[in-house]
Amino acid sequence: MCILKQQFRLFIPLLCLTSIAVLGFTFSFFDGRSFWDPDLSEKSDKGNDTNETSLPPSLPDFVRPGSKCNVPLGPNRAHLPPCTHSLFRLYYSKMASFPECGAWVETEGYSFSQRYILDFCEFKPYSLPECSLRNGLYHILILGDSQGWRTYLSMVNTTIWAGSNCHLVKTEGIKSRTPSADYFSLGRKSLNDTFVIADRGCVWCRAAVYDCEMHTESGFHTVRLEFSPAYKFKDPSLSISPGNTNWRSAETFQEFLFSTYLPMTGMPDAIVMPMPLNHELWNYENVTSDVQSLVDVIIKYVPRSTQVHWMPTASTFPSKRQPENIVHNLYTYGKDHILANPMIYRLTTQITKVLEPYLLDSFYNMYGFVGLFNMSSAKEDWNEEAIHFNYLWYAHVIRTLLSILCAG
Repeated sequence: MCILKQQFRLFIPLLCLTSIAVLGFTFSFFDGRSFWDPDLSEKSDKGNDTNETSLPPSLPDFVRPGSKCNVPLGPNRAHLPPCTHSLFRLYYSKMASFPECGAWVETEGYSFSQRYILDFCEFKPYSLPECSLRNGLYHILILGDSQGWRTYLSMVNTTIWAGSNCHLVKTEGIKSRTPSADYFSLGRKSLNDTFVIADRGCVWCRAAVYDCEMHTESGFHTVRLEFSPAYKFKDPSLSISPGNTNWRSAETFQEFLFSTYLPMTGMPDAIVMPMPLNHELWNYENVTSDVQSLVDVIIKYVPRSTQVHWMPTASTFPSKRQPENIVHNLYTYGKDHILANPMIYRLTTQITKVLEPYLLDSFYNMYGFVGLFNMSSAKEDWNEEAIHFNYLWYAHVIRTLLSILCAG
């Protein structure tokens, strides 16, 4: 923690709070052993293909479209299979949505001891060091806006409380709306000079990299945890105009990230992609086409060996906004009055439809996640100011993500 205080003083309060929460649930969810089976997706050495080597367990009979949400509790969960990527893919093929039927349990204890459970599978305990080594995870990238940033901080602290030694490698600097050309040019003046810079829509969207040394049964294993700010699906804050002879043109920040920046620094083994990003709420007329454009960029530049995890946006609580910024349940952006929660749910549904062909085909190595809208709907007490949550929420999101990832 001393390193974090010295190198990342601005964000240490949030890091410390997250660490406290993660420490609590780590004792109940992590015991240093591996609880997972070999990964169902075997990657080729050249990283351009993936194939299912076994079929997932069948979904329980009660999982069917139109059925009432009924979450088994206690001994009734003994027959449920582990929550895995392949099982989720089977769920999408049948339900055409992210899993939404769940419940919070162990709520009588401290907040970090609670667990979110689904109706058709179990989130199993995991050993993060052994899981990351076994699954070949050396570099995990999280994109997003301020929600993604807080999710990233929780990932760093989860890794620390799993026994790792993490240190800050580099950061884009203190909060600002202006992207750092120096950070993304990697010391190359010719690249720096080609950038077209515009303000981002979020001051907390600042890139950062941590390297975390983990102790495994076979020795030490280092995982790079990286955050790249992308507050919209077609983020215009950093681009490269056509016609440059030295560098590939890039219409959006994501196109530059995947086509130029990451090939120079190292392509990640896993990417976490939040959606539909709170900044897209007033871009609802173009959001599906923008998502498709982003998917096209990923397919073009990201190798098939890289996992891509699409993480839905949580619900909001307009009652927590300041009175001058709220009219009943409306968010006001310019002349647009947006009914936030219905819009988030609507956009999530529309985006899931765009992603469906890629989520169902193992060739693309893309995966969905739990329906965070429903998962968060009962956690108004964890919400801070309508949109962002406290450290407890993000710790549970990371806990859920890692359980699925480590289960196979």
